[in-house]
Amino acid sequence: MPVVTDKVKKKLEWEKVIQKLAKLTQTPLGEEISQTLEPSAKANEIESKQYETGEAVEFLCRGAHVPFGGISDIRPSVDLAHRGSVLGMQALYDIGIFLASGRKVRTYLLTKGGTDYFVKLGASMPLIPKLQAELERCVFSPNELSDNASPVLELLRRELARLENRIRDHLDNMIRSTNTRKYLQEALITMRNERYVLPVKQEYRQQVPGIVHDQSASGATLFVEPLTTFELGNRLREVHTKEKQEAERILAELSYMVGQEAGLLSTLSVQLGQLDFILAKGKLALIQDASLPRISDAHYLELRQARNPLLGEDVVPVDIWLGRDFQALVITGPNTGGKTVLIKTVGLLVLMHQSGLHIPTQAGSELPIFKHVFCDIGDEQSIEQSLSTFSGHMGNIIDILQHCTADSLVLLDELGAGTDPSEGAALGMAVLEYLTEKQAMTIATTHYSELKAFAYSQPKVENASVEFDPITLQPTYRLVIGLPGRSNALEIATRLGLDQAIVTKARSFLYYADAQADALIRSLTEKRQQLDRLIADASNAKLQAEKIKMELEERWQELLSKKGGLIRQAQEEAMLTVNHARRESERIIRNLRKKGSSLLEKERTQLAEATRAALSKVQKLVHNKSQPMEGPLLAEKPTKSDPPLEAGQPIYIPHLKVKATVIDPPNPEGDVKVQAGILKMTLPVQQIQVATAVDKKQQPPSSHTIASAKAQTISPELDFRGLTVDEALYLLDKYLDDARLAGLTRVRLIHGKGTGALRQAVHDYLNGQPGIKSFSLGSYKEGGTGVTIAHLKE
Repeated sequence: MPVVTDKVKKKLEWEKVIQKLAKLTQTPLGEEISQTLEPSAKANEIESKQYETGEAVEFLCRGAHVPFGGISDIRPSVDLAHRGSVLGMQALYDIGIFLASGRKVRTYLLTKGGTDYFVKLGASMPLIPKLQAELERCVFSPNELSDNASPVLELLRRELARLENRIRDHLDNMIRSTNTRKYLQEALITMRNERYVLPVKQEYRQQVPGIVHDQSASGATLFVEPLTTFELGNRLREVHTKEKQEAERILAELSYMVGQEAGLLSTLSVQLGQLDFILAKGKLALIQDASLPRISDAHYLELRQARNPLLGEDVVPVDIWLGRDFQALVITGPNTGGKTVLIKTVGLLVLMHQSGLHIPTQAGSELPIFKHVFCDIGDEQSIEQSLSTFSGHMGNIIDILQHCTADSLVLLDELGAGTDPSEGAALGMAVLEYLTEKQAMTIATTHYSELKAFAYSQPKVENASVEFDPITLQPTYRLVIGLPGRSNALEIATRLGLDQAIVTKARSFLYYADAQADALIRSLTEKRQQLDRLIADASNAKLQAEKIKMELEERWQELLSKKGGLIRQAQEEAMLTVNHARRESERIIRNLRKKGSSLLEKERTQLAEATRAALSKVQKLVHNKSQPMEGPLLAEKPTKSDPPLEAGQPIYIPHLKVKATVIDPPNPEGDVKVQAGILKMTLPVQQIQVATAVDKKQQPPSSHTIASAKAQTISPELDFRGLTVDEALYLLDKYLDDARLAGLTRVRLIHGKGTGALRQAVHDYLNGQPGIKSFSLGSYKEGGTGVTIAHLKE
């Protein structure tokens, strides 16, 4: 027994799902596979088919566009050729196009398949290059063989063209001749019985000797082949016959080749059709925003936000579950509330899943594998609005009860309807009890209150309802599991204007138990709706809180980003200031070196070293803001107060590590003018100390100490390749000072060859230095033009 019978497919409208799938195929081969799609009850088959669909979704999401153009169903022609028949040019042309298109598809999959699945599928597609090449060479169009089909055919066609040209030239001469032109009805050449003829007036028949092949309907015109072209016409017909025979020979030869490759052609047809079908499954999944459900080994059914695949985008999604706490679900509620649509939705999604299609639900849904799907859905609920009888319903239910098992899904619409309500309700309860004993998963819809009570009393049966808004008199189509529904007939009648007295009387006719149950259901429904509103409000409040939290976090990150930017800006400005101070100090040092006497060389060198050390310290502090800035240059607090400063008073400048003398006392702003050697400067009073307060540890190092230290570390060569001119000159200036202190008389300056700009800048700099005795480019062994050798004065 199949998973689902044709009758059940029709009830669930399965063919409409198939049509949606078939419309997404691009070839007749894929369409045929779609039309024959059947659900399976085997887990491995279902998983394999679902895997194909998942691969197709991924492939399509990458922008795949497989070139299916030119692929037709060639299988009937191939079968005829395999049996020995000769195919026509149209069939052979189609096969040639099919092979060329198959090669394109194969190449596309191998180069742009994206996933191993499609790459392997492309690699498995057979190529038949010899047959393809022959068909492309021989078959020019669906109606014509190529001249290249064979040498004989080419010669015969040349002969035909030559004969036709001779005949037409002769007939053209006759038409242009004044002697013949007057006997013709029209000045043209036409064809009759594959012979070239002239339209001769009937009365001048004897004036144009020849063979009459036809005449007009009125008899006024005779179509005559002149005797002068008769022999040429015979020869033309003879060549035509030979050409036709050669063409038939070529078609037979090509057909034989097709028959020999029938197996590979059949395989390629199946693979191309399967590929088209698989991609159509992926397209359907994307259109329906579908997902892959888990296969439940525990026989659970849970559909999250399930949507009917046949309805539009406005369909209301529902959550439905079965198999954990209960095996059967009894759905109640008003007419037009969506009960029938709901059970059809469940049935269609089960069939889609077991056919390898993704289902329009949220991710996380799960389904068991059903061996059989049964349903009894009244025709009055179908689109066609046909009628059904109680006997018809019972016939379906009897068949279901005879064949259902624990692995069956049973869908029953309006259970017990069509007969006396009390008897129908009793039959419905008995059917539900039998199905739960069989452990079949069951969903039934009903209007009977007795079945609502039965669902409450049975541990494996649960109530559910489709919501209905009594204020708007419209169904909401939401499914509420755990609460039975109400018919709302009296409320609807009241809203429609039925006299209140009649409605009150109708209520009095209700049995007390029914009235109590109805009131309880109404109360529970109202509380449930109120709870839903509270949950919705809480969810909205949570969303708002999360939104505010995200905004605050974004603002915090923005502030942190701005803070970092301000710090970086301050560092950059500080570095600019330091670099400016460095350049100024170097300029002053160079001036001192040029203007000072040799007796002040050691003092100048000492001052330069102290200045550079202070600048280096400032640079380090600027780069590392996390370290506390020390030193009088950046001190925010004044040093301990000293006695008032007077002109001529000796002082010590700690950050320069030099002694100096006060020239003028401090001005009102706290700045004092001092002189260190020949250098005059103005400094804040906080940056100087009275000479008597200077600790011995703060005394500047002697020139002998500096020279000894330099002699131990200085290298006889300086490599500044890759530096800019400014960077190189700064480094060179400091290096020459260190070299003189160390007592070097010869140094090797490596500037590289390059464009020569750095070499020229070094030479210009050395020309202006009084401490340089001479300089020249290095020898070949010393580095050539990439090195300058400088000799220092002692």
